[in-house]
Amino acid sequence: MSEEPLVLERQGPIAELRINRPLQHNALNADVLRKLDCAIATLTADDVRAIVLTGTGRAFSAGADLDELAGLTADQAYDVLSTGQAVISRIERSPVPVVAAVNGLALGGGFELVLACTFAVMGETAQLGLPETGLGLMPGYGGTQRLARRVGSPVAAYTMITGERISADRAYALGLTPVPPVPADSVADSARDLARRISTRGPRAVRAALLALHHGADAPLEAALAVETALAGVVTGSDEAVEGIAAFKGRRAPSFDATRDCDANRDDEGESS
Repeated sequence: MSEEPLVLERQGPIAELRINRPLQHNALNADVLRKLDCAIATLTADDVRAIVLTGTGRAFSAGADLDELAGLTADQAYDVLSTGQAVISRIERSPVPVVAAVNGLALGGGFELVLACTFAVMGETAQLGLPETGLGLMPGYGGTQRLARRVGSPVAAYTMITGERISADRAYALGLTPVPPVPADSVADSARDLARRISTRGPRAVRAALLALHHGADAPLEAALAVETALAGVVTGSDEAVEGIAAFKGRRAPSFDATRDCDANRDDEGESS
């Protein structure tokens, strides 16, 4: 077994990132966060169409590494937490869909990591939670904001202040995941299946749709609609759209791989004109 704290595997257009610190329940130390940030930046600049994020062993991630937090001054803690927030925000803004395969506990920073992913596939026995206040701490990787935006302030406050965990069934009911819980031993396969489904969609269209979603989340409606129109225009005028429509009319599966070079050449021509 690899001793790397973050393991990257590629299968065609799908990448799998696995936090690999099982003895520490995949706690997020500085090394893991640094490698995760680099991996996401590299993969989103590549031709990857979907990313699966999971953890080795029985936990997705137990959160921040307490050994690194213990004894920090307020200024030192601010620097550490700012770095963690930046990494998780990069995942949230990823133009490539990120599927969290939640194979066990996702607590603290682990839950905050799940909140930043595009989708989550949870095992039936998986649990989410923000236990920080019981340790004299508070969520610092975006949990106070992202959870409230997803489920509302009362549920977010209750989760943070009581430390009560959220079961997979409740997470689905709350809308934290659009995917019903799956058997614990099929989480990874289910997440990969979802990634494969994503990889069959038009890659330019997927990236543009996510970009519009991200840009519009906090923008006034009119500004968000303007972004959508601009991006939809670019996508509609692409060779990818030509192939997709032709495939639909021809009752066949689209071959989006063949359009990538054409679109790249078209972009190059546009830049040189």
